[in-house]
Amino acid sequence: MKFSLKQYPELRKKTLKMDIPDLLRHITCPDITAGKDEIPEGQTCFFIHPAEMEKAREIARAVNDGKKEKTLLVADMEYGAGNALKGATAFPSMWAAARAKDPELAYLMGAVTAKEGLSAGYHWTFGPCVDILGNRENPIVSVRCAGDGAETVLKYAGAYFKGVRDGGMIATLKHFPGDGFCSDDQHITTPENPLSKDEWDASFGRVYSELIEEGAPAVMPGHISLPCCDEPDGENGLYPPATLSKRVLTGLLREKLGFEGVIVSDALIMGGFCNYINLYDGIARFLEAGGDCLLFTAADGNLCREMKKRVENGQLKLKTLQNAAYRMLCFSKQYFEDAEKREKIRLDEAECKRIARLLTEKSVETVRDRAGLLPIKDPKSLRVLHVVLSIPGTPESAFERTNELTGRFKAAFASAVEVRDPGGDNIRKAVQNGECDLVICSVHNRMSYGLNNVKLAGPVARNMMHGWMRYGVPAVFISLSDPFFGETFKAAADTVINTYGYNEYTADAVLERLLKGPARA
Repeated sequence: MKFSLKQYPELRKKTLKMDIPDLLRHITCPDITAGKDEIPEGQTCFFIHPAEMEKAREIARAVNDGKKEKTLLVADMEYGAGNALKGATAFPSMWAAARAKDPELAYLMGAVTAKEGLSAGYHWTFGPCVDILGNRENPIVSVRCAGDGAETVLKYAGAYFKGVRDGGMIATLKHFPGDGFCSDDQHITTPENPLSKDEWDASFGRVYSELIEEGAPAVMPGHISLPCCDEPDGENGLYPPATLSKRVLTGLLREKLGFEGVIVSDALIMGGFCNYINLYDGIARFLEAGGDCLLFTAADGNLCREMKKRVENGQLKLKTLQNAAYRMLCFSKQYFEDAEKREKIRLDEAECKRIARLLTEKSVETVRDRAGLLPIKDPKSLRVLHVVLSIPGTPESAFERTNELTGRFKAAFASAVEVRDPGGDNIRKAVQNGECDLVICSVHNRMSYGLNNVKLAGPVARNMMHGWMRYGVPAVFISLSDPFFGETFKAAADTVINTYGYNEYTADAVLERLLKGPARA
């Protein structure tokens, strides 16, 4: 059933008495790092960066225990709570959920997210990502979304959304009006969604329309423009990001699609927003365009002073501020009232792990095996050279995953030696000198913000030179995230296994594909 924001006349009266700093505290969603930043007071909501489970619970208790007016605690739980809560169940990705080809598992992933998020004191997740990956060069969507078509996104991200909703957490659809068809990153620039109006209606328009009708309570617009439904700015002649566009937020989202929930901006520190316009002018414009909540912005002295100036000069109406604060207070009160009546989904820890394991096992797949290498014959006779490559910006902690794979290979094969970024010529020499019988090349290629690239690139890509995979020693490529690694290297890579992310069950699933043969291909 479609979400409708409940009205509370007493809260309207309350907001009419607030000064600008008080109003701003109710429409900002500052971000904190547990154990590092002070816990903000007087907020309707705030965002917590990834934290240990018990630390999150400590914050939740300190903020809300015994309080009549509670604060909404928020995190990014796009495909499970594990990426926001250390100790929670980790799922590989939304794309993996779709490749598992089981909507019920996607629904249960959402239910697990809600159960574990609520148990840590959270109420709201900025997910799922309902973008559509229409351009494989897109540097920020990748496996965060379910696939390359509206049908797939609705089937799997939609199921996840329903699991989160039924589990009792607030889910957020993002990034309106849709990312995934451009080749730039909103964190550093303002991309354009290139679809025509008919194309948009049939893809993103369909996704948002159907999920709004299913009860989506929150939508996050991205800092991405939509020329097919907008007009260029008069000052610079460029199409503005959705977060600055009244035509997109009010005309398209509210009026055409009928969305009645809250509109929370993507982070305002992102270049797609604050490189396009002065931050404070942009905040005023976002609110006047129909936005409700300012992400990664604190009601500090600078914001209060700058917003007061814009109220005084007419850029921002006081009534607009009051209405946004009123809507956020209603949103919070409505959630906590409903939460008391809602029956919780019951899932124990063992069941959560079973769901994650099953989804992982079903999603790790062989996408190519030209020579019929899999299953690998007589593994105990083979010496493995495990080549580990990574895109720029890969954190050191990620290499624990490939270390785990190396450990599995040592147990399954005669021997296994791991080398990181050795250079294509050195791989060729190892092959030609008879130092190995099998090369397994694992590639860390998961997107991260502000890198503007998702595929193997930069100096490390030179490892794919020198033709080392063509000297008679078989090679298996394991793409740990990017669905399109095998397409980029379609001539070089004869055997490709995709994992679409990584969790504690991925190594076993990879070994299953290597030793027992393909699921799919």
